[in-house]
Amino acid sequence: MMVVHSSHQHANHSLYKQPIYHFPTPSHHITMSSAMDGIQDAFSTKRLYYVKADPEDANLRAILPQIAHEPVVQALAWTFITRPKGKADFDVLIQTLAKSLLAVSICLRPEEEEARRVAAAGSGEAQQSGEPTNAKPTVIGVMMLGYGGVHPELAVHRRTALGIMLAEPYQGRGYGREAVNWMMDWGFRFAGLHSIVLGVSAFNNKAIRLYKSLGFVEEGRMRESRYFNRKWHDELLFAIKEDEWEKIRGNSGGEYNAQM
Repeated sequence: MMVVHSSHQHANHSLYKQPIYHFPTPSHHITMSSAMDGIQDAFSTKRLYYVKADPEDANLRAILPQIAHEPVVQALAWTFITRPKGKADFDVLIQTLAKSLLAVSICLRPEEEEARRVAAAGSGEAQQSGEPTNAKPTVIGVMMLGYGGVHPELAVHRRTALGIMLAEPYQGRGYGREAVNWMMDWGFRFAGLHSIVLGVSAFNNKAIRLYKSLGFVEEGRMRESRYFNRKWHDELLFAIKEDEWEKIRGNSGGEYNAQM
């Protein structure tokens, strides 16, 4: 299950009602060539592309009930009480997403959508029409940095939390890993972050393995901080710093190595 939550910011939600603050990007002495490396694919990866979460986006609004109403996703994605959701809840969620440092709809690229369609039909060959199978993008989840926005008084730390939620039919296919890799790259390449943090319930073993494999380091544990299904559970706190990300990516200063 590729879902985690950013509980630190949930706990202090009132702090995140200010306008979005854009972190300054650190300056590096680099050539125009290296500055533009990989920029043409800045908003996409091998199978996915990323669109800013917008309150007016009908595609995002259509899938939110499939994500936020689903009890398993609720249990793994946040520490709010698990309960049925309604339109008012979805309205608040999408408005809060839109205020984040960055919140995106995770969408399938047309060729990935075609590959899935062909696989579902049991065919060995995809149609080579070159045209998307759907007129509208297939949104499979949402992902955010700085849920609800980053307070200007806290922006100096260049540290913010990551969260991701995928609709159940798209879990277990590596989409979560691909998307989080992209968000890490965006945060360190373009937002000037020094560290990205996240919280995971101790029973979310798949997410814990995923984040460790991506380079996140366990920094702490809040003991019995979550009450869920008649039991108390720990929450694990993870983070990755810019220099750790650079080592994983093979980066040096402002250079970018677009390896996933």
